[in-house]
Amino acid sequence: MECKVSVENSAARVKARIDKRQSLPVEVFRSARVQAFGAVDPSSPTKDLDAIVLANTLVGYGDNISLENMAIIENIIKFSKLEANFDVPGNEPEAWYRAFVQCMEDAGCFVADSGYTVYKKSTQQLTMDNIVVDIVKAGVAAAKAAIPGATVLSAITDSTLDALKKEPEAINLLNREVTKDKGVRLSVMPCDQLKNGIILTSLSSIDSVGGGNETSPLFFNWKTTNRSIFRGSAYITFNPLRYAELKGDLEKYLGEHFKAALSKRFQRRKTK
Repeated sequence: MECKVSVENSAARVKARIDKRQSLPVEVFRSARVQAFGAVDPSSPTKDLDAIVLANTLVGYGDNISLENMAIIENIIKFSKLEANFDVPGNEPEAWYRAFVQCMEDAGCFVADSGYTVYKKSTQQLTMDNIVVDIVKAGVAAAKAAIPGATVLSAITDSTLDALKKEPEAINLLNREVTKDKGVRLSVMPCDQLKNGIILTSLSSIDSVGGGNETSPLFFNWKTTNRSIFRGSAYITFNPLRYAELKGDLEKYLGEHFKAALSKRFQRRKTK
C-alpha cells in the first residue's frame, strides 16, 4: 500500500510542479484558477463537520480519521485539482481524471485500480442518485477486495450522500460545480484511517456528456436518458509520515493560489 515513488522523489516532483506553475505569466495563472474555483472557505477540519464539498468533489470522513489527516488529504486533493485543471483546461473528462490521479501519485499516494470505462445500466431512466450510488459502490467494492479495512467506506458513502441531500447550501454548491454546459463531472471520496495510521480513500469519478437537462438546483433529482456516462474508479492510500517533506512547499503554494476554492463543510452524522 506504499507509493513506489520515494519520499525524496515525491517532494521533488511536487516542487517541480509548483515551480512550473509559478513561472507562468500572472494572467495565465489567474485565468486557470478562477475558471475552476470561486469563493473562500475559511473553515478547517472538525470532527463535527465531517464531510466537505471541494468544488466538484464530495469528501466524507469516517470515525477513525484524525483532524490532521483530514487536512492532509484535503490539501493533496486541492493540489491535484489545481494541477489537473492546468494540464487539461478543456472538456476532456478522461484526460482530467488521469491527470488528477497522476498528481495524487506524484504527491506520494499509492493509487491502485485507476481504470476509466463506459458506464452501462439497463434501465430506461437514470437519476443521478442511482448513478452515483451504483458507481461509488463499485469503487468501494474494489477497495474492499484489496484492503479489509476498506469495508467501512461503503457506510461512509451512504451517510455522506444522505446528509448532503439535507444541506441546501452544500448541494447547490455541488450542483453549480458539477453541472456544466457540456455535461457533468463529479467525484466522490469516502476517507478513513486504518489502525496503522494510513489514510485510505476510494475515488469514484462520474462523467457524462451531452444533454441539457442538468440545470435544476436539486442535482440528484434530475433524470436522464440517452447519455454517454463514464466512470473512473481507484482506491488510494497515503502514509501521513510522508507529508512532512511536502508540507512547506505545498501549503505555501495553496495558501497563495487556492484562496478561491469553492467548499462547504457539513455534518455527515446527524445528531438527534
